[in-house]
Amino acid sequence: MKLAAYLAVIGHTLIAGFTFLLAKDATSRFTALQLAWFRITASGVLAGLVAVAGLHRRPAPSRRDLPRFALLGLLGVAVNQTLFLLGLSLSTPLHSALLYAFTPVLVLGGAAVYLRERVTLGKGAGILLALSGVVLVLSAQGLSLAHGTLRGDLVTLVAVFAWAAYTVAGKPLLARYDALTLTAWVFGFGALLVLPLAPLVLRGFDPSTPGLRGWSELAYLSVMTSGVAFTLWYFALTRLEASQLAVFNNLQAPLTALLAWLFLGAVPEHEAILGGVLVLAGVTVVQLAGRPPAIRR
Repeated sequence: MKLAAYLAVIGHTLIAGFTFLLAKDATSRFTALQLAWFRITASGVLAGLVAVAGLHRRPAPSRRDLPRFALLGLLGVAVNQTLFLLGLSLSTPLHSALLYAFTPVLVLGGAAVYLRERVTLGKGAGILLALSGVVLVLSAQGLSLAHGTLRGDLVTLVAVFAWAAYTVAGKPLLARYDALTLTAWVFGFGALLVLPLAPLVLRGFDPSTPGLRGWSELAYLSVMTSGVAFTLWYFALTRLEASQLAVFNNLQAPLTALLAWLFLGAVPEHEAILGGVLVLAGVTVVQLAGRPPAIRR
């Protein structure tokens, strides 16, 4: 049922909205790399427990699919999550959310090439409109890497590319595995990829430094964002096309702005607001252009 898919992706969006704010605060209590390592490792441990608990009901991945699972662990976990936190530490929650609103355009392009989804002239126009919005967001603090949030925004943009690739590349596996199994094994591979970095990342780390608040924020990122939200995302992807699902990323920007205003009193820059409007407008055009024409009777 598509209703279940929509409820799942709405739940994912709500979790993600709080993620930008909590993750930003957590990067002031850990370094971004420490936070990413702990988050990915903790999520991998939880994923391993889920996978072991479900082995009697769900088959383990076939040998031919293991390289694809490893690729998803690299893109969606190791690269996306690390660069997301690194970019966020150098930027703002709203900027990061706005850049993730660019995901549907990237997914549409990847789905057209990899999943053979059709790209129309209207979709192309929407892509250009969204691109202009992203450029405006990046230029909100000036185009100098040494000024404002641009450095963090560029890092976040690479994370967005990784998330889009993760979404498109994971779609074919959902024909053979359920969302929970796929998420559990992907996070297991992601944890294995970052585990050897512990001596470098955790050198000189003091467990008392983050405090209860920092560890609580890490728990939210590991359990809710990585565990629950990622599973909801893949569950929805089993029932919706990749480009249909990706459009919901655009709700994260206004939701994050609303939460930042309500809880932090943060007022976004005018250029960032305009850039966000252009991104949302561009993706809306893409979605409307992808609808089948109405049948006249």
